[in-house]
Amino acid sequence: MNKRIPDDLDFEGWTCPLPLRDHPNIILGHGGGGKLSAELIRHLFLPAFANETLLDLGDSAVLQVAGGRLAISTDSFVVQPLFFPGGNIGHLAVNG
Repeated sequence: MNKRIPDDLDFEGWTCPLPLRDHPNIILGHGGGGKLSAELIRHLFLPAFANETLLDLGDSAVLQVAGGRLAISTDSFVVQPLFFPGGNIGHLAVNG
């Protein structure tokens, strides 16, 4: 099945990747951890919730504890099945 691009298709003004900051809604691309995620955080969340902790843009919560600091971070994995060749969700969660 050979699909042909129509001769009258006008690509003028198209951009790739999607232009940043021009999205009235959060889209799937915002969850990818790349430029769209960074723009979403910078232009939506930081102005709304700005404080010293958030302005660090850290990926963990750093707590002062006796003798030093403790960083706590979370992540999630969606894996089906839970056991797969070479590992399982538990090993993936602990070791990455």
